[in-house]
Amino acid sequence: MEDAISIARSPIWVMRNGRLETLKARNVPTPENQQLFGDGDLNKIMDLDLYKATENGDADKFIDALEAVSESRRLALSLTFDQVTPSGDSLLHVAARSGKEDVMELILIHFPYLVAWKNSLDDTPLHVTVQDGSLEKTRKLIPRRTDSEIIYWKNKDGKSPLYLAAETGDMEILRLLLEASARDEAYAVKIQGRSPVLAALEEKKSGVLEKILDRLPKLLHVKGEDGRTPLHSAASVGNVEAVQLLLRKCRYLALQTDKNGYYPIHIACEGDKVKIIPELLKIWPNLAEMKNKKGQNILHVAAKVGKNNTVQCILKECSDPVIKNLVNSKDDDGNTPLHLASMYNHCHVMLSLVRDKRSNVKLLNNDQKTALDVAKNPETWSSPLLAGAILIVAGVPQSEGGNVLLPRKSSGSGKSLRAEWIKDQVNTLLLVAILVATVTFTAGFTLPGGYNAFSDRQPGMATMLHNRWFQVFIISDTLAMHSSILAAVGLLWGHSVDPTASEEAYTLAGISLLLALAFMTVAFCAAVTVAVSKLIWLTSLVVYLTCAFLTMCLMFLATFLFPESPAAKLLYFLYFETIIKPGRTSGD
Repeated sequence: MEDAISIARSPIWVMRNGRLETLKARNVPTPENQQLFGDGDLNKIMDLDLYKATENGDADKFIDALEAVSESRRLALSLTFDQVTPSGDSLLHVAARSGKEDVMELILIHFPYLVAWKNSLDDTPLHVTVQDGSLEKTRKLIPRRTDSEIIYWKNKDGKSPLYLAAETGDMEILRLLLEASARDEAYAVKIQGRSPVLAALEEKKSGVLEKILDRLPKLLHVKGEDGRTPLHSAASVGNVEAVQLLLRKCRYLALQTDKNGYYPIHIACEGDKVKIIPELLKIWPNLAEMKNKKGQNILHVAAKVGKNNTVQCILKECSDPVIKNLVNSKDDDGNTPLHLASMYNHCHVMLSLVRDKRSNVKLLNNDQKTALDVAKNPETWSSPLLAGAILIVAGVPQSEGGNVLLPRKSSGSGKSLRAEWIKDQVNTLLLVAILVATVTFTAGFTLPGGYNAFSDRQPGMATMLHNRWFQVFIISDTLAMHSSILAAVGLLWGHSVDPTASEEAYTLAGISLLLALAFMTVAFCAAVTVAVSKLIWLTSLVVYLTCAFLTMCLMFLATFLFPESPAAKLLYFLYFETIIKPGRTSGD
């Protein structure tokens, strides 16, 4: 109001104010010119000259444009001020975005109701000035309509002017709005949309957060639509400074739950915010054993979503008795953290849990299933081989019969899944068998060393016929071709409609293919050795490499054919430990 008084004393202001008063008196509402705008009424769209004069902030041109519009369109001056841009902006919205304040002052004095006007985005002029970071214009808008409480109104993004001030981090505008809000004791229930505390948390502006809570301490306990407190939000974004500040303000925030029964520490564990967990446990050590509505503690939550960093942090931060309770605790379905990690194939988490000596890996859930039993669920069998290997090596028992790695045979859906799986494997092996047969057949006509010429004593005979390695090549190549053909013929039988017959054909053909690949490897070694036999060191190197890779080939193919064998599971486990795990640092 002081700004308005100082301007009102200016001769220029008196002249402009007089012109506008005269225009208002000359264009008073009458039955002919006060009819409200209807849908599609072109008079509702703001005149272009009036828009430009308002945008430029020239008060004299603004009044000239008002006179021209009122006369040309024969409108009462009040209806002229109801005109909007295509985006719904009023004259005050346009003036708020301009570089000058003269036009804005005139509008606020004569048509103050426009301060509560909303555009198509539900932004008021106050939203506009806060977003633009204009302190003086914001200062002029706040005292004009204190009864409308526009500082609390939200736009379509759920953001109030107070939220926008916290989001932009403009401390002067924020201080101005906080002072205005603090004068209203009911501010906590009047603020619409998202709390300004959330803006400070998301932008990680601890200074802004502290200023908000100092002036509006009731916001500390305001919950969102999901029932979350500011501490839940701080934990979800991993803002350590904010968590520390909130706990200093009110340590009991850590004991409040959201609509799902999640404590802030559950939110931190679910989001893998490992730096937050020690801060919360430092204040309330018993938080570790608090459960959500599903009966899950923090280790359940972390194990279910596969956050191995969080699991390791919990195992490190909590005492032995607490850890023993956490790792062996059951949720409402009777599942331990190991059950949940196994159910969703989070292998890193499973390793961390089974390695902990305080974990009882033999516990059963409400369905009388162990962690190994739930790992064979057809709905979660995307990577069961490694999961099964980890659990079996760790000594997890199996309470039911059946295949850990394949769908169950007991149910109709299980049989269908198993049959489809067998057919896919049959098709894969058939392709490999045909490829091996093709390669070995071709090798029989492209012998190492070639053939005798027609001019030789025995034309067409292999030149290396009496070489021992050449003889090994011929025998191995022949066996490889015949084994692959036998595998292909057997796999054709695998397309039988009888699932049992398909499975038997798959197993028998797999053995034949295993032999074919082994013989093909030996044949390759023999052929290369024939070519380099004069260099003993190179011949030895080829033989040794072939033996090593032949052993690896046989092991991996045997694992593929017989994935349930303990040796196969151990191989998967060692592969995970030595190759996969060192290259990955978190999660699965």
